[in-house]
Amino acid sequence: MAKRVLIIGSIGLVLAFLGYQLFATQMFDIKPEQSSNSCAEPKGMAFVEGGTFTMGAGAVYAEEMPAIQRVVKDFYMDRHEVTNLQFAEFIEATGYVTMAQRVPNADDYPDIPAELLTPGSAVFVKLSQAVEASTFFNWWHFTEGANWKNPLGPNSNIQDKDDFPVIHIAYDDAQAYAKWKGHRLPTEAEYEYASRGGLDGAKYASGSTLLNNGKYIANTWQGLFPFNDTAEDGYVGLAPVGCYPANHFGIHDLIGNVWEWTQSVYYPRHFDPSHLPANLPAKGYDEKQPGIAVGVVKGGSYLCAEDFCMRYRPAARHAQDTGLGTSHIGFRTVKDP
Repeated sequence: MAKRVLIIGSIGLVLAFLGYQLFATQMFDIKPEQSSNSCAEPKGMAFVEGGTFTMGAGAVYAEEMPAIQRVVKDFYMDRHEVTNLQFAEFIEATGYVTMAQRVPNADDYPDIPAELLTPGSAVFVKLSQAVEASTFFNWWHFTEGANWKNPLGPNSNIQDKDDFPVIHIAYDDAQAYAKWKGHRLPTEAEYEYASRGGLDGAKYASGSTLLNNGKYIANTWQGLFPFNDTAEDGYVGLAPVGCYPANHFGIHDLIGNVWEWTQSVYYPRHFDPSHLPANLPAKGYDEKQPGIAVGVVKGGSYLCAEDFCMRYRPAARHAQDTGLGTSHIGFRTVKDP
């Protein structure tokens, strides 16, 4: 939470929590004139017929290894990420307060002075803006007052963004929404199986490339990261849901746009569920965040770039502090037949 050192999402750099400044980012800038995509919010859930697949990969990131065979049962999955409108309906019905809107529990952060524990979340800042502010070493800033309703801080809002993915979502927030819907979060295996869209073993969700007939299949970063996103895929920052083609299962945006929570605990390698080591910590483990409860996020985000972070692949995974959301973490739900 506030003023503490964390490793965040696909960036994997240290957050600066002291002397931060809120910047106007391009997170919501849309450039439809560069896009050949048509956006339509698909309704309901898609049926995913279960099967056996190869989970993980080799020779890209160590945490994706070893590749193992997994069996997934039938399930239903949201056709797109949970949107601001959908999450607002949950808040209206329940009065739920997200983790980013709460004062962090001091017991969870015994090394942090209580006066530094404040509500907020991590916001991405383009490096060109960070350089201007003499904070070029860091493009993530903990921003007091940043949350799902105020994605850039207290002076921002989500007006006219009903169909955008909700962000700044922590693990408990996603779990609470799923329970309210009578759903659950996907397991890591279910998410990866669905994102492969029936292409077992393929590098990308579309096969050997992120392009399909010359068109981007996901919202990622094109250009020199983190200086300039050329928006060749049609968007700088977040895109509304449903702007990229559905996969074989009829599901959109399982790759790119926002990282998405799974219900799975993170460990820095794959284990066969039937042969789990006895000494694995129940709250997960990430050597970059020792002592922190960590879950698995999947799918990559609009900040994944070919020259920096190739985590827009089905096999990609990342450790995320379960108590912290960011400006590129959202979620979707599943349910059993």
